[in-house]
Amino acid sequence: MSEDSFEKIKKGAKETGKGVEDTSEGAIETAEGIKDAAEGVVEGIKETAEGVVEGDKDTVEGVKEGVEETADVFEDTAEGVKEGVEETAEKVTESDTYSTSDEETEKRDYNEAGGKEPMNPEDIAAHEPTAVKRNQDTEIAGEGETGADSPEAREKFRKKGMTET
Repeated sequence: MSEDSFEKIKKGAKETGKGVEDTSEGAIETAEGIKDAAEGVVEGIKETAEGVVEGDKDTVEGVKEGVEETADVFEDTAEGVKEGVEETAEKVTESDTYSTSDEETEKRDYNEAGGKEPMNPEDIAAHEPTAVKRNQDTEIAGEGETGADSPEAREKFRKKGMTET
């Protein structure tokens, strides 16, 4: 090998070494950048998690307050209804509302046959139905007349309240 070739190889090796050194410095800088980015991501995740936890706390507190307010409204409503019922009960049970004496109440014949209850089952069974009974032998035309078209038949229809022809 010649001296010239050896110098070229030596020069090339130095340049390659310098290139490798530059590349390794670049790799180190890139690694540090990646490390900084990772730390930023971790910090961002921590802040986001803290924000979510704080938001959840606020939401839970808000829901709690809402439930308490709703419970107060229900309690007030229930109290108002109770007072209304009590007032109505007082009005309904005032002594002037019912003028019936205890003696009259004792004399009542509730649900006994012949008593004051109009729909007593025994009374209904003992009496005829309330519907109007109609005889099937109602004559429209007199003896010797035929058909319902005669003027006399129409007049009888009208007087008996039957359907007009």
